[in-house]
Formats: sequence, structure tokens, C-alpha cells
Amino acid sequence: MQLFKDLSHKLILRQDSFNRYKTEAKNEMDNLLARLERAEWDIDYLETTTSSNACLEVDDHLVEKQVIEHEEYEEEERKIQMNLNTSCNSMLAHIKSQKTVKKTKITIGSWMKNCDNQSDPQEIYFFSGAKNNVILTFANIRDFSSTGYMQKAEHLYLPFFWQGTGHALYHNYLFFHKNGTLNEIVRYSLRDNVTQSMELHGVGDLSPYQLSPFTKIDFAVDEQGLWTIHADSDIEGNIVLTKLNYNNLTIEHTWNTTCESTNAEAAFVICGTLYVMYNSPNGGRSHIDCIYDTSDIISIHETPTLYFPKRYSSHSSLHYNPVDQTLYGWDEGYQMLYKFESKPKFAQP
Repeated sequence: MQLFKDLSHKLILRQDSFNRYKTEAKNEMDNLLARLERAEWDIDYLETTTSSNACLEVDDHLVEKQVIEHEEYEEEERKIQMNLNTSCNSMLAHIKSQKTVKKTKITIGSWMKNCDNQSDPQEIYFFSGAKNNVILTFANIRDFSSTGYMQKAEHLYLPFFWQGTGHALYHNYLFFHKNGTLNEIVRYSLRDNVTQSMELHGVGDLSPYQLSPFTKIDFAVDEQGLWTIHADSDIEGNIVLTKLNYNNLTIEHTWNTTCESTNAEAAFVICGTLYVMYNSPNGGRSHIDCIYDTSDIISIHETPTLYFPKRYSSHSSLHYNPVDQTLYGWDEGYQMLYKFESKPKFAQP
């Protein structure tokens, strides 16, 4: 009996020992599984981190490229703005006087002087109609306004017909829109009769002036050089201002303005600022109701409407001459001169 008890006790002890070994083995297996699971997590994390870093490196390169391109664009914009800002500091304040120089039977046309300090400051150029190739030139405004002016006129024949009334004379070059073309502009040398042309792509479908639809491309000259004024259907027909290099007929910069072509009749540029003249379709008092400053100094909202003295109906052209600081207008067959007062765009430092 005692032997049986001893054997039972030993069996119980061995069973307890086995249970302990079993528990320890199970714990070790659980620890091993946990370590394996953590190792898998670490591997997944490393793979994810490595993959993310690779993507981030690509994104960083893209971002760096975009930043460089943006900085280069801003630098170019800054250079353009500096060139524009330093060359002129005036803006139109109001029209102070108007003079009727002549009346002709032709309701559409333009007249102007050569915008060049080295050329004859008195000579007058007379462009009759919206389609022609003959320019009448006069020695001075006295001959132009005289009764027998046709006998005093010299005839200059161009190799091409012009279209519209948006011509410009700058440094002894005539710039005009070639008739019969959508957007070809011509530079004609008054000295040697040599021509050069280029196309302004995306231009010519619309007129910048609803009330002067015969003009698709208008040229302007100011203290900063040569400009074109046109419209763009992609921006709802708003007026577009483009700065041209007159030496090689290349585009320097383009601005999409906020000025509408609806009820516009003419425009001009002074010191890098576009002034758009509006009227009613039935004619009335012309007024400047939209300006666009390429230097972003003048705020449109701070500028009041500027009215022209009421005389006739509407202008088929209006050109600014920076040499004598006078506006040359063609108002229903009347050749007009407008003098204006200016004020600084900003206070000098």
C-alpha cells in the first residue's frame, strides 16, 4: 500500500514537472511567434519607409524644379517691371484742352507725327480710310490745316494696303496691320522702303474695339516703346496688351487686361498704362472707363472715369505721341488734338 502511494506521488511530481515544461515551452513558442511577428512588422515598415523615401525624393526633385522655374519667372517679371517702372512715372489726370485742327469728309482714319526725337518734329502723316496704301505727308500742321492742303501734300505709296486705323510711326518706321491677312503686321522703313513682317498668333479674329470693328490690331507708342492692342476670345474678348521690340519685331511680354472690348472705341498707352476709351453705340461723350497698368502701381478701383470734351460722335482712332505729349484723335472726320494734365503714379523715394 505504501509502495502504491509512493508511486502515485512520483507520478504527480513528474506530471507537475511536465506541465511546467509544457508551460515554459508554450511561453517560449509564444515569445518566438511574437518576435517573428515584430520582425515582419519591422520588415514591412522598412519597406514602406524605403518606398516612401524614394517617392519623396522624386517629389522633392519636382518641387525643386518647380521652385526654380517659378523663381526664374518671378525674376523675369521683376526685370520687366523694373524696366517699366524706372522709365516713366506719369499717369493721365484729366483732359484739359481740345483743339479741332481740320475737318475732312472721311469719317474713318488716323493722323500722327513720327515718334522720334531725331526726326522732323513738325511733319504730319495722314492716313485716310480703313483700307488704303497712300499716305499724305505735310511739312507742318499749318500746311495740313490750310484750305488748299491737298496741293501741299506729298504722296507716300506703301507696298501693301493697311487695314484699320491702328498705325504707328516710331523711329522712322511705320507699323501697320496688312490688309487681307488675319494677323500679319508690317514694319516699313521710311528711309529705305524696306519691309519686315511677322504674325501675331491668336490675334485678328476679334476687334479690341466694338465701336471700331474695322481695327483688329492697334499699335501704340509711349515713353517705353512700341505696343500692340488687340482682343482675345479665350478671355471673353477682353483687351490684350503686348510689348514689342521694334528692332526685330519680337514679343517682349503680353498682359491679359481686365478691360472689355464692349462699347470700346479706341485706346492708347502712356508710361506703360493702357487707357481704354468707351462710348455709346449711338455716339456721345467719349470717356476712359478702364485702365490697366503694367507695373501694377495704379489701382483700377481708385481711378475715376475720365471724360473727353463732347464735340462730335465717336473716335475711329486715338494715338499718343510721347515726344510732344499730345493725343491725336480722329472724331467723325474731325482731326483733333487733346492736351492733358498728368500726375505721378507714385511718390518718388
